[in-house]
Amino acid sequence: MPALQQPLHTGTAPSAPAWPRVLLLVLAVGQVISSLASQAAGTELTTPDRPGEPPIVPISWAFSIWGVIELLSLLYAVWALPDRRPDKRLRSELAVPLSIVFAGFSCWLVAAEVEPVWTTVVVFAVMVAGLLKALQIALRSRAAIAKWPRPARWLIWWTIGIYSGWSTMAIWINLTTSMAASGAPVSGTWGISGQLAVLAGATATAVVIVRWTNGLVPYTLAACWALTTAALGAADAGETLLAAAAAAGLCITAATAVHARRHFRAPAPRP
Repeated sequence: MPALQQPLHTGTAPSAPAWPRVLLLVLAVGQVISSLASQAAGTELTTPDRPGEPPIVPISWAFSIWGVIELLSLLYAVWALPDRRPDKRLRSELAVPLSIVFAGFSCWLVAAEVEPVWTTVVVFAVMVAGLLKALQIALRSRAAIAKWPRPARWLIWWTIGIYSGWSTMAIWINLTTSMAASGAPVSGTWGISGQLAVLAGATATAVVIVRWTNGLVPYTLAACWALTTAALGAADAGETLLAAAAAAGLCITAATAVHARRHFRAPAPRP
C-alpha cells in the first residue's frame, strides 16, 4: 500500500485576520468625526479657560496637539490596512490595543459632557493601558519595524509616541480637574500641595517611560509639550511655584531622554 502522504509544512505563519485593521481605520475616522462634532457643538471640554480649573491645566492652545494625534492616527490606520504591506500579523496585533485607544477617545469626549468628574479619568486610564500595550508590542518588534518603508516607520513611532506622551501626562491633569470638580481646593496650601504632587507623579511617569523606550523622541516631545504648557498655564494663573515645578519636570524629562538615547546608541565595549 502506498504510504500516506504527510501534509507539507511550508513554515509560513497562519494568515493574520484583517478585521482588527479594518476596525482600527473605522475608529480612527471616528476620532476625527467625534472631535469635529465636539468642537462644533462648543461642548464643555472644548471651552478654554473654564472657571474653577486648577492652575496646572495647560494653556488653551496646548490642546491643539489632539489635531496632530488624530491626523497621525488616521494616516497610520490607512497605511496599515492593506494585506500587501509588510508584517501583516504585527500590524493586526498592534491594531487591537490601538483600537481600544481610538474608541476610548470618542468615549472620553462623550463622558466629558455626561459625567465629567470621574468617568473621564477611568476612560483615560483604559486609553493609557492600551497605549502602553501598543508601545510594548512596537518595542518588542523594533527589528521588524526597522525594515518597513521609511514613511511607515515614521508613522507608527510618531503615532504611538505622541499619543502616549500626551496621554500619560494628560491623565494626571484629568485627575486634578476631576478632584477640583468634586470640591477639592485648587488654591491655598492644600490646593497647591496637591498639584505639586500631581506634577511630581507626571514627571515620574515620563521618566519611567522615557527610560523604558530608550528616549523615544516622539514620546519625549509630547510629554515635554504637556509639561511646558502646564508651566505656562500656571504662570498665566499667577502660580509661580507651580510653574517652576512644571518647568523642573520638563528639564528632568528632557535630561533623562538625552541620557537614555546616548546609552541606547553607545557602542558595546570591546573585549
